[in-house]
Amino acid sequence: MTRTFAAVAATAFAAAGVAPAFANEIAAQCEAYVAEHGGDSSGCPCLGEAAANDPALAAAISAIETPEDLDAADAATKEAIAACFPDADV
Repeated sequence: MTRTFAAVAATAFAAAGVAPAFANEIAAQCEAYVAEHGGDSSGCPCLGEAAANDPALAAAISAIETPEDLDAADAATKEAIAACFPDADV
């Protein structure tokens, strides 16, 4: 249910023309995750931009709150993360 809401919200934000703001939110969420769980946040702006153009990715990224969530992410989400964090083990 939460993922469905996140996908609908991401689509609504993109349709309303607020993709840059949404990208900033995803990047900020990424930075908060890295701050809490450790790592390098340099790829967070890239991930925010990728999510701004892909509502499904935005929903998947929004659902990641713990390392377990990251481990459970689907292959497409992990590929997007790996593209922005090439040195990370995703």
